[in-house]
Amino acid sequence: MLPTPPSRDIRFGLLGPFEATVDGDTVKVPGSAERALLAVLLLARGRIVPASALIDRLWADSSLPADPLNALQLRVSKLRRVFKTAGLDLVQRDGGGYRAAVDPATIDAEDFERRIRRVRASVAGGGSQTETDLDAYDAALGLWRGDALADFATEPWAVPESVRLEDLRRTAYAERAQIALSLGRHAEVVTDLEPLLRTDPTHEAMAGLLMVALYRAGRQADALEVFTRTRTTLDADLGLEPSASLRSLHERVLRQDSSLGSSGEVTLSTPATGPHRPRAGLSNLPTDLTPLVGREELLVSLSERVGTSRLTTLVGPGGSGKTVLGLQTAQRVADRFPDGTFLVRLATIRSREHIVPAVAAAVAMPQDGSAIDLQERLADFLADKHLLLVIDNCEHLVDPVATLVEQLLTRCPRLTVIATSREPLALPSEVQTLVGPLPTPLEDDDVEAIAATASVQLLIRRIATVLPGIEADREAYAPLGRIARALDGMPLALELAAARAATLSPSDLADRLDQRFTLLTSGARTAEDRQRTLRATVDWSYDLLDDLEKRVFEGLAVFHGGWTLTAAEQILADDETDSNQIIHAVGRLVEQSLIVAERGPATRYRMLETLREYAADRLAQTGRNDALATRHALYFSQVAERSAHAMRGQGDARARHLLVDEQANVRSAIAWLEGPAGDIDAALRLAGHLGLFWHQGRHLEGRRILRRLLEQDRGSAAARAAALQAVALVERPRACVVHPHPRCAEAARESLAIFLADGDADGAAVSRVLLAVEGVNGADPEAAALLDDAEAWFRAQGDRWGLAVSGFVRLETALKARDEPAAIRLGRATAAEFGHLDDPWGQSAALYHLGCGLRDFGRLRESARTLEQAIDVAASAGIHNNVQWALADLGITHLELGDEESARDAFRRAEIASRHVGDRAGSVLAAYGRGRLAEREQEWSSAISLLSSAIRGFETLETPAMTAKATLALARCHEQVSEPEAAAERYVEARVLGLAAGETAVAARAEEALARLNNGRTVQGQ
Repeated sequence: MLPTPPSRDIRFGLLGPFEATVDGDTVKVPGSAERALLAVLLLARGRIVPASALIDRLWADSSLPADPLNALQLRVSKLRRVFKTAGLDLVQRDGGGYRAAVDPATIDAEDFERRIRRVRASVAGGGSQTETDLDAYDAALGLWRGDALADFATEPWAVPESVRLEDLRRTAYAERAQIALSLGRHAEVVTDLEPLLRTDPTHEAMAGLLMVALYRAGRQADALEVFTRTRTTLDADLGLEPSASLRSLHERVLRQDSSLGSSGEVTLSTPATGPHRPRAGLSNLPTDLTPLVGREELLVSLSERVGTSRLTTLVGPGGSGKTVLGLQTAQRVADRFPDGTFLVRLATIRSREHIVPAVAAAVAMPQDGSAIDLQERLADFLADKHLLLVIDNCEHLVDPVATLVEQLLTRCPRLTVIATSREPLALPSEVQTLVGPLPTPLEDDDVEAIAATASVQLLIRRIATVLPGIEADREAYAPLGRIARALDGMPLALELAAARAATLSPSDLADRLDQRFTLLTSGARTAEDRQRTLRATVDWSYDLLDDLEKRVFEGLAVFHGGWTLTAAEQILADDETDSNQIIHAVGRLVEQSLIVAERGPATRYRMLETLREYAADRLAQTGRNDALATRHALYFSQVAERSAHAMRGQGDARARHLLVDEQANVRSAIAWLEGPAGDIDAALRLAGHLGLFWHQGRHLEGRRILRRLLEQDRGSAAARAAALQAVALVERPRACVVHPHPRCAEAARESLAIFLADGDADGAAVSRVLLAVEGVNGADPEAAALLDDAEAWFRAQGDRWGLAVSGFVRLETALKARDEPAAIRLGRATAAEFGHLDDPWGQSAALYHLGCGLRDFGRLRESARTLEQAIDVAASAGIHNNVQWALADLGITHLELGDEESARDAFRRAEIASRHVGDRAGSVLAAYGRGRLAEREQEWSSAISLLSSAIRGFETLETPAMTAKATLALARCHEQVSEPEAAAERYVEARVLGLAAGETAVAARAEEALARLNNGRTVQGQ
């Protein structure tokens, strides 16, 4: 092993284009893949990066090579060889991972951060700011040579780190400006900040510092103009008003405040806040929050703290009101978070693997597109968003929640989290706030003192809803004080007690509590207070139920995430309880605040998780748990089956959307069915019914569950065939059913064989269509026969959805074969059929493929109109993955029409749409489009840079057709700048890629260009 000599001057540059130097000489790392590997290792600052993590970051799920570990080792070997020539053993294997054997100080990004920390400490401890401090900032900022991680701008793993570094850079410039102002260097600050503010016009701290510098330089009008420009931008882009500090500075400039004219320290707060006007659609917080009682001061304190702490955890016993307090705080500060405020309820989540999907669903992150690591995808999705997450009920999953929160806060510099938990998350950045019981009156307090106590005020307000005028009854206050004391001032217990006020007087309530809740003060001392208090409260509420209500209350614990009345009737009805009794009992439980009714098109019910856990304990004692869990799983299997039929245009169309609200119940059903007391065949069949649902926007969850079930190698062949058919749907590249993929082909072929053996004609027909997708490139001669057989069955059954999907496959086959009449006929017919079936996924996909084909056929205006239709259909249904791809192709069409302005707009919109998906495909597509635009404008250097970046992105997304197209365009650019060797290399790559992807036109053009080059001829222009 070669040593790394400490005396050598080794430098690595990430703050700009990637560079590596040894003793002043540049070490050229020729491959982009090897540079990416080295950058990932350098960002780890000498720490070991597991091989699995490197594979996840360097390859998307759909682009994994057949042997990813071998591919990684190949990259490592190439990288080692490069640095071995310089006498360095740079990349070292350590256990199951790799590390860069370098001093972190040799990495400019780490050097920059260390320098900034040192100068901040110097300024904080020195009392006064000096020229030395200014020089230190200059030295740190001088390390930057361009944008952070500039060579990896489209790589998902690089984006969060580059955003973080750029934010630190801007903050450092603002801190330097404060020192310069205190030293009287006003003109210098103006020169520094004006260009920075143009690139980040909403940065209020820099705007304020620039205003002060301009004012001190005698340019009052320009200072006022900066404020006006900042206010306009904040309102237009974020829907916010300038912060109070910036508005105050504006007023001081207007009145020519004398204190502004002298040198001295200037401190400005940075958050941009405005009046309470949260942007529509950027919150899932409940709108009907219960008013807080007795928490006003705590609410104010929390609202202020959220502005300074990125993680606030509300800690306290169950039933203390943590959730309501967290939600009220979030609602109060919502205007500070332009990208939204979102609630994540973990109460119904029982397994750590369901935490990330719950967060992803809460923030409306689509789960289609690329990337199998949902946690990485979530971090990338939130990386550049300024939003607030309220994560509720963390205590039963505190370790995995803490790990997730730590990663998100590290990767997402503008994210703020409010967590509620019965125990802290124990993270270094955590600020804990204890939410304990409300104050209770003393035994000898008079009426006025009792009435002024928060716990009694809560009782009064809640009881007044059923007994108006109770607040004026002075005789009621003494027993209300007894109730508050007996329940330890716990808000949940008080709410439950108040719910009985319609049938029990305050005195009766107090007498019952004195008799029943001795556990509140004399329970086991080894138990936690929260457990004693809460169990006593729920015991009391439970004991007041009649036998029927108790039986139904216990049975409802089988549900997760809520239920409908129909579901409760179907699952809970048995020999002892008929459906009419269940309807009555559910109504009574709502009245007694033991379950909550959520109004909507169909009323749903849910139970507070504390109460659900209590009910589950009671249910286990009755011995009914297994029977109810089995009926629950059977019921939701039937729901999934009805929904699957509805999505195929069969049965009740209303069942199409049943699964949207029932995902927690479906997950629970699968978990039960694959468990020791379950039925693995039923689990596999249930997963099979979910295939189309998962395909339409939830690929990542579907892939994970299907892989887990099938890897167990259990179950009958017929049940496994159903799950394998679902695999052939959810594993599709780019979430498109007509894109070939080896895993999909394997699963479809295996399922087809089983369906044929079992005589399942319908299952066989669908598998035939999915297997025929492998022939869209013309490589499978059996594809046409597969489609013919499938269509014969679909016609006999009147299955219009099956015929539409088969037509979509034929459309793609005709497009690849450049059969213009057939493609246009099939495209229009297929899109119309999906539209008739009210299937926006199929309709938008068919229109998109048809639009791309029309462009290839030279019918540009028809192409633009068709792509716009596809975008409209997809956008109206929230199918952002289809939107981003169709927008990029619309831009290319406009480019070929000569409408460069419309092309630029389409590429910009594609990049924006990418934020809704999280796989950055829109950004990669925009880079490709802009590269093509630069090629058209003969800006060869820019075109080569953009197209090279796009190729790397397409390789990550595993989109060989787009890689081929971008490579062909890049080859043309190299040819135009008289680089024949590079052009020939790229033309060869484009030909190989085009043939492999079925893009025969690309392959033909590359072949023609190679012939031209070989004959020594050159072509100027397009």
